[in-house]
Amino acid sequence: MDRLERLVNLVAALIDTNQPLTRAEIRQRIDGYSEDNEAFRRNFERDKELLRQLGFPLVTMAVDPARPDDLGYRIPRELYELPDPGLDESELAALRLAASAVQLEGEWGHDAVIRALRKLGGAVTGVPDGDQVPPVYPAAGLAALPGEDAAAVAFAAVAERRQVGFTYRGHQRVVDPWRLSFHRGHWYLSGLDHTRGGGGEERMFRLDRLESPLAAQGPPEAFARPSVTQAAPPPAWRLGDEEEVLAELFVDGEQARWAREALGEGAIRSIGTDGSVVFEVGVTNRDAFRSFVLGFLDHAEVLGPPELRTGMVAWLEALAGGWPGGDGE
Repeated sequence: MDRLERLVNLVAALIDTNQPLTRAEIRQRIDGYSEDNEAFRRNFERDKELLRQLGFPLVTMAVDPARPDDLGYRIPRELYELPDPGLDESELAALRLAASAVQLEGEWGHDAVIRALRKLGGAVTGVPDGDQVPPVYPAAGLAALPGEDAAAVAFAAVAERRQVGFTYRGHQRVVDPWRLSFHRGHWYLSGLDHTRGGGGEERMFRLDRLESPLAAQGPPEAFARPSVTQAAPPPAWRLGDEEEVLAELFVDGEQARWAREALGEGAIRSIGTDGSVVFEVGVTNRDAFRSFVLGFLDHAEVLGPPELRTGMVAWLEALAGGWPGGDGE
């Protein structure tokens, strides 16, 4: 039994009990703990800490008031479950429609939707416990998020802060997973790739392009997640899996202020006397970068590197040639 399964069983046991469970009772009920007393103590302490980091209101209390040192543990339902949001029938119907229109494919995604809707006041009323498909779901939604196995493994690794290993572009990678995101029909995993650079470099990987199964490895809490990655998803020109290129981008004084807000002050390499700015931008999605530059019209110019500038010119010529009467110049 892996740790994630053990944690799920532990949460279920601590929620379902009306009385706090002692360590001995937890050890008896939950599979996956070591028979060794010291190993059990260490594993249980780590599990408690992780549950609290994930937001579970795990409380410690005396099992018997007459014996205050005899402690037990539980997750009170009133602290864990969502309060009644007061949704009326039309609002619940809207939630059912949304769940029908956009679905997480695969067993794990389907189950997550069911659990979430149940917490919101019975939006899937009438659906029995188990794996049956709720009758409110149509055969196919208007849109679907692929529920591939790699996404489920990556999600657990991000939550537990465990390193992952996989093969990508012919190389074995060892990555500290920081963020799992979904963009234009694909799952992306971003994090610190230890196989790049001297001390590792931030990289993003498209999960459907992995060349081997994604597997968590090593102990949990193996790294600290940079707070900057939690603030917002990366910009579009960083949301790709192409080899990174450092673009040199000139923006004139008229549009420089907007460019500084979009790219950040850390990207500035020089400022002209007329207010123009030259930026250095890390690009892993060239299509998105070209679209970004096009938004400045004639107020911006890609200065380098040569292959990126040549690609930008060719792309603009193709756009121009596509207009009626366009000759590509």
